[in-house]
Amino acid sequence: MEMEHGMMMESMGPLVFGFHLEIFLMLLSGVFYLLCAWLLLKPYKEEKNELVGALMAFLVYQAFSMFFMGVEMHTMNLLWSNLAGLAVFIGSAYMLKFIFSPFAENTRKNLFRLSLIVAFGLFAWFMQDEIKQMELMHFTLWYDLVVNGIVVGGAIILFALKTTEKWLRAKALGGGGGVVTCCVVANATMLSGAMLVSSVFQFLAPVMILGTLFYARKKQNQTAPVQTTPTI
Repeated sequence: MEMEHGMMMESMGPLVFGFHLEIFLMLLSGVFYLLCAWLLLKPYKEEKNELVGALMAFLVYQAFSMFFMGVEMHTMNLLWSNLAGLAVFIGSAYMLKFIFSPFAENTRKNLFRLSLIVAFGLFAWFMQDEIKQMELMHFTLWYDLVVNGIVVGGAIILFALKTTEKWLRAKALGGGGGVVTCCVVANATMLSGAMLVSSVFQFLAPVMILGTLFYARKKQNQTAPVQTTPTI
């Protein structure tokens, strides 16, 4: 294990602040996503809809997942990769709320509870022994790619194509595009071993999400009808 660890460290490029480059970028991604989630907090409170809720869940779970993955890569301690996997599982349950939004309120709540049960059940299954724990991160990348990237990200883009509201479409296209960029493209390149390329797409995703969201909100405010006080 120590020999494999050493070989992996050698393949991770130069040191940056005491961390190998790819590990440093993973940690930095986590911090960047958390900052982006903080920037999204005001729109999230003001709009209170499932689209912005899904994007907030995406930024938060990715922040914790990426940071914990970076710590695990640096320390080779499975605890951190386990926490990263748990963050993805829980995050997916909250993102799936966007899929559940067309249903009645009670149905939405029950489906959300069921998705949480599935998430914790999956995590508990992988925690049975060390061999399964070592397989967790590889499974998590595929799970994130399929559930959050293809299913939820694809649903957001499909919603954008169907809606007739101009600026809502812009928000959904940017949001869905950002989710797909991270969960599908970045995860696929990471699974192929192209860590540095994956990092580029990881940083690009929240820029797409916040850029389109804030631009659309600005345009909405500019085009909103001005209310005037009637004169007597």
